[in-house]
Amino acid sequence: MPAYKLMYFEGKGRAEVIRLSFAAAGQSFEDKRYSIEEWYKVKPTIPQHQLPCLQVDNRFIPQSGAIMRYIAREFGLYGDNNDENTRVDVILGASDDFLKNVMSWYYEKDETKKEEINKNLEETKLPQFFSLLESILKENDDGDGYFVGKKISLADILIYDITDQTSSVAKLPAFPPKLAGLIDRVKNYSKIKEYLAKREKLTQ
Repeated sequence: MPAYKLMYFEGKGRAEVIRLSFAAAGQSFEDKRYSIEEWYKVKPTIPQHQLPCLQVDNRFIPQSGAIMRYIAREFGLYGDNNDENTRVDVILGASDDFLKNVMSWYYEKDETKKEEINKNLEETKLPQFFSLLESILKENDDGDGYFVGKKISLADILIYDITDQTSSVAKLPAFPPKLAGLIDRVKNYSKIKEYLAKREKLTQ
């Protein structure tokens, strides 16, 4: 079994869905969290000079999207066939579209514009995103299981992480019923539940 080392900063950010995926798979890994000072020292040695980066033995994998897909494929979190793989990709693509709104809030420096983005998130973008997820979820077992097949996948983990992290910057609308059930299933998935209990004790 390879040795895995995930490199990122303190906090959740782009690395948390990867950590959650490792947890769901029951796979141990080194969770290396750099301070800004440490990062400046090691940055020249990291591919593409950015984080997150995953080291698998002596090989490096940059780019958060590539890393989470690698982990999902490696540990059976990407569906069991091409159709299910594609359904996961649909969720990832819809999530990327939504996250552009969150990132615009994050990088906006003007407080007035920041408030406008936040209002748009709460009143328009989040309800639209949740409605879309609800409709996609209902396509599989009428929404009473997971987004793909009969078991947890990267799609479910990513949506849990997005709602968790977005709740720190915007007031979330009520989850539609099927999506609410999914979020509950993910956070109570035994291995993820264990990780979350430990995570609460970490400085974020």
